Amino acid sequence: MTYRDFKRAGLVTLAALTFSATLPAASAMAAEAPTGTFQVSSTTDGLVKLGVKAFKRGDYERAVKMNEQALRSSLSRRKTAIAQSNLCASYAKLDMMDKAQEACAAALELRPDYAPALANKNALTIRLAQNISQP
Repeated sequence: MTYRDFKRAGLVTLAALTFSATLPAASAMAAEAPTGTFQVSSTTDGLVKLGVKAFKRGDYERAVKMNEQALRSSLSRRKTAIAQSNLCASYAKLDMMDKAQEACAAALELRPDYAPALANKNALTIRLAQNISQP
């Protein structure tokens, strides 16, 4: 999926969200769930933990560095998906949308049902749609 396709998907998602917000049940669910927020998850891996701490402090460059170092070590598929999802969130916070998209895709390739990666992909889609709609 190219960046252009990802933007287009974001617009479609935004349109769907706008339409569904007019429905009572959908708007009630939307009020309960925060949208556009990125999630990071920790593991027993020390580098991933350091990346989460850096992310929570707002030091996204360090979060990227720690997760990239973790990915160069021998992580399990589960931990690799967590590190990739965390990279997605960190890159997005740094407005590095192409890299964020790649990291989300890598996380979801490893674990298609991984909730934080799905949430990050949705938040990224919303962010991209917002960037398109602004002049």
